[in-house]
Amino acid sequence: MISQVSGRVATAKLTSVVLDVGGIGYEISVAPELASKVAVGESLTLYTSLVVREDSWKLFGYLDSHARDLFEELQGVTGVGPKVAHSLLSVYPPEELQSIIGSGDQAALERVPGIGKKVASRILLELRERYNVGKSRGSKDGKWRDALHDALTSLGYTTKEADRTIDETLKSIESSPEKIDISELLRTALSHARSRR
Repeated sequence: MISQVSGRVATAKLTSVVLDVGGIGYEISVAPELASKVAVGESLTLYTSLVVREDSWKLFGYLDSHARDLFEELQGVTGVGPKVAHSLLSVYPPEELQSIIGSGDQAALERVPGIGKKVASRILLELRERYNVGKSRGSKDGKWRDALHDALTSLGYTTKEADRTIDETLKSIESSPEKIDISELLRTALSHARSRR
C-alpha cells in the first residue's frame, strides 16, 4: 500500500496533482480546494490510499492521515465507493463530516454532489453510532477505541479490518470497554480478527 507520498508539485489540475518523487510522477486525486492552493514547484506531502481496480490503479490524497483513514472507512459502507467517499471529504473536513454523521444530519450529506437519499441513509445507518455524541475522538470511549485501533493497524490490519474488529469486540464483551484493560481488549480483538483469516 502506498500510504504517503512526498515530492514537488509538477502539475496541478482541477481535481488532482502530480508529485515528482525522484523523477517519477505520481498523479493523485485531491479535493478541488487543495488543488487550487498548491503551486508548481512547492514541496507537498499527501497521505494516500491506493484504490486498485481491474482496469486502473488510482491514488487519493489528503493533507492528514485522519482524512485518509476516514476515506477508507467510508468505503466500508454498502454502496459507497472511492468516488463517493472522496466527494464527501472534498466538501467537509473530517471532523465536521464525523459530526454530521454522528448527529444524523442526512440533509447535510445529501448536499454533497452524487449523494442521494439512499446512500446518505446507509451511511447514517452503518456509521452514526460510531460518531454519535460522546463517542467522538478524544472522548473516554474514543481513547480506548483509538488505542485499540492503533494497536491493530500496527500489527498489519487495514483501517477497515480494525474498525470491523473493534465493533465485533464491543458486541462480544459483557462490561463497558473502558473498565477492561487494553491488553485484554486487544486479545479479544485479535481472536475476532484471526477467525476471519
